[in-house]
Amino acid sequence: MVAAAYPTPPYPHNMHHYPLPEYRHSTDGQLVVRLRFAKDAVVDQLWLRTEPDNEEQLTAMRQEGADEHWQWWTAQMPLSDHELTFFYCFKAICGDRQLWLDATGMNPRAPKREHQFRWLIANHPPQWLRHQVFYQVFPERFRNGDPQLNVQSNAYLYHGEVASRAMSWGEAILAEGDQAAFYGGDLIGVQQGIDYIQQLGVTAIYLNPVFSSPSSHKYDTEDYFNVDRHFGGNAALADLCQQIHQRQMKIVLDAVFNHTSESHPWFDRWQQHDSAGAYASPNAATRDYYYFYDPANADSYHCWKGAKTLPTLDWSNPQVQDYFCNPQSGVIQHWLQPPYCIDGWRLDVIHMLGDGPGAKNNAARMRQIRQAVKQTNSEAMVLGEHFFEASRWLQGDQEDGAMNYFGFATPVRAFLAHQDVAYQPCRIRAEDFDDWLAEARHGIAFEHQLAQFNLLGSHDTARFFTLVNEHLPTMKQAVLLLMSYIGVPSIYYGDEIGLTGHNDPYCRTCFNWDETSWHQELKHWYQQTIALRQQYSALQCGTYATLYAKADLFVFARFIAKQMLIVAINRSDEQQAIELDLSCWSTPISNAQTLLGQAQLTLSTQQLSVHGYEASVILCQ
Repeated sequence: MVAAAYPTPPYPHNMHHYPLPEYRHSTDGQLVVRLRFAKDAVVDQLWLRTEPDNEEQLTAMRQEGADEHWQWWTAQMPLSDHELTFFYCFKAICGDRQLWLDATGMNPRAPKREHQFRWLIANHPPQWLRHQVFYQVFPERFRNGDPQLNVQSNAYLYHGEVASRAMSWGEAILAEGDQAAFYGGDLIGVQQGIDYIQQLGVTAIYLNPVFSSPSSHKYDTEDYFNVDRHFGGNAALADLCQQIHQRQMKIVLDAVFNHTSESHPWFDRWQQHDSAGAYASPNAATRDYYYFYDPANADSYHCWKGAKTLPTLDWSNPQVQDYFCNPQSGVIQHWLQPPYCIDGWRLDVIHMLGDGPGAKNNAARMRQIRQAVKQTNSEAMVLGEHFFEASRWLQGDQEDGAMNYFGFATPVRAFLAHQDVAYQPCRIRAEDFDDWLAEARHGIAFEHQLAQFNLLGSHDTARFFTLVNEHLPTMKQAVLLLMSYIGVPSIYYGDEIGLTGHNDPYCRTCFNWDETSWHQELKHWYQQTIALRQQYSALQCGTYATLYAKADLFVFARFIAKQMLIVAINRSDEQQAIELDLSCWSTPISNAQTLLGQAQLTLSTQQLSVHGYEASVILCQ
């Protein structure tokens, strides 16, 4: 939000405005904003620029005061009572030039709307979310808590032909047929693992799908009202939720509402149920729950990305909507209520959900799902899965946050592992990395930035330790970014002990409970970085500023009024020394303490020294 502009005296070299209480707050229906720049700088005219009723309005700012270093200017504007977001920026006249300050920095011309500062008037993400560290559990591969629940070989068919196969815990992942390979993980095992998860410093658990399904991944639901019996059934989930909540932790479930299993009673491709489903009978009551391109051809149904095991639901059907969203009896409400009281839903491939054979009316359906969640529990989280840019779902009316592949996981992969999301070569500089992160931030309000679900990998991607060829210094850098960048960190189970694995299905290996096999140094690093995040509020709810981004060195700050932490990442093997501009923080710095790593900040010169392959955190007070 700060960028060097036109240093010709006496005009401001830079201006500062951040989404923190000292810079903006609302009172009596008014938004009060403050702007800061150097005490000796002069502007000819200065305005707060807004767009009430979609028309430009310039409100003159007045100087509020000054201290030893800075002068402060202020203005206020009434907030709209019919919009979710208030957009604004600043305009200054400096001689024959204009300076505009928006969310991207200082510019010589007016910004487009998506680059302006945003004040979220309503529909804020839950406050609790920004304080969490999540742990993603793939239940079938985390821990076998009750062998009596194990799926047996040949117990049932998958896709009408592949027999289920019972595997020994830790046995190598099958190259083909992993969806029908069962190792015995269950929710009793998750209960047994809570002590371990909590001692990492984790405060919330996100479970991959748990509802009845013929596959190991459970993304092909057969029954949305029953937890799979091989996971322990509904009673096991109720017990797990109770244990988690007793520890003041949170739990989020995976919602697969875009498609069902081909063996769901509604569809029943293999005629396993008493009544004919949509596949076998054009006259089935549930035929219109799905979309058939050719009503005379049963195989012409629309499915997720061509996967015939996953027929897509047609959300134009009111009965489909009611099944999931009914305020008294819908799936969404059912699991948000006792005895489960889950704390939110992660919505699988939610950008693809819609009416007919595609994502038509997706926004309307997403708002419908959001309403169903929030009317049951206004503090429940609505999290969307998006592999690519997701800002249109993050404007206050749909999702609280998104799985932040676009704004975190993918750029981190490119910067540190030199690959893109398709595992193709993608080497970028720190400057490119910074631009990528900034582009993702600037499209959403600060409250949504804090609620973004940051991750290094998941059940859908290769494990990050594998991507960096098990190079520990680079992995440490990635973990520090995960715990310090703006947003909510999520750890994929086993990453902290050094589990490896290429893309699905190899990223879904069994957790190894033999502690002698664990990468203890990496696990300790996870614990250290999580502890830092939990100790310092600036890492949970502070704003963000890039301090340096060039070639192999990336340095940024997270700060609130009385606390600033500097994070330094040097991906090269050479020591570097640079001078920082710390004007982003209005508080005079009297002490700089290295909390993690070996980087040193000399306050008299503001020079930062960073070792090769460094991952370091410095506290400024």
